[in-house]
Amino acid sequence: MRANKLGAILVAPSILFLSVILIIPLFFTIYISLYDMKYLQLGNFVGLKNYIKVFTSEDVLSSLSITFVATFVGLFISIVSGTLLALWINSKKGFTAYIIQIIVLIPWVISMVVGALLWKWIFNNLGLLNYILDGIGLQEADLLGNPTTAPIALIFVIAWRTIGFAMVLILAGLKSIPKELIEAGQVDGTNKWQTFWLIKMPLLKTPIMVTSIILMLSNFNNVDVPMVLTGGGPGDATNVITMELYHQGFVYYNFGVASALSFIVLMINILLISLYIRMVKYEI
Repeated sequence: MRANKLGAILVAPSILFLSVILIIPLFFTIYISLYDMKYLQLGNFVGLKNYIKVFTSEDVLSSLSITFVATFVGLFISIVSGTLLALWINSKKGFTAYIIQIIVLIPWVISMVVGALLWKWIFNNLGLLNYILDGIGLQEADLLGNPTTAPIALIFVIAWRTIGFAMVLILAGLKSIPKELIEAGQVDGTNKWQTFWLIKMPLLKTPIMVTSIILMLSNFNNVDVPMVLTGGGPGDATNVITMELYHQGFVYYNFGVASALSFIVLMINILLISLYIRMVKYEI
């Protein structure tokens, strides 16, 4: 009994801290989402009207589609590139492989804002890319000012940042594969492709799935890269859901709709986290 009381006393500060920074703001957000609140003025009770606005808003639906495309295309590039790099590094030894690991991991370690600023400087009209293109006699490209190429640039930067993380986790999975299995396959006459597909790939299921869920959450909630790189533009070409949430709250000051949208985004995140927990505990 005394041990239970001591445990409760020790846990109480953490529970209080979490309540202050998470639970109370969550319930306050839900409360605001049920009211017509603009410019910090709590208006009339509107029930689910703000949620209906969110689900029927062309801007929100467009931002969701852009977000899902950027999330999953960026994820696909990261997983494929990370897997190929991990396979190459795992087959090599020495200083070169070590340096490649460091170089590829740097984008994940540095601040997203710093990385986005770097690529903004490279991609803008007076940046390094156009300087190189002009130097070799090719037409300059306005990547960030073109509605067609701006989303591609955004996806590229998102993938560039996360390839290193994918590589590290998948490389760890490769290192954990028993050498006896590889040797047994070679004795049976398997070539490199068969060794990868029939032996390594099934054993890489865990790191690939875990990496996919983590990067999916990271890409979906990424606000730093689109805000710094394009600001959601040109037009709404890169207006991802986090940018739309920012605009609703701090540009239009429509806090009721912003609160409803933030709660919906939270539910999507909870769904993804639940999927991650289920995969780690049961499926994999």
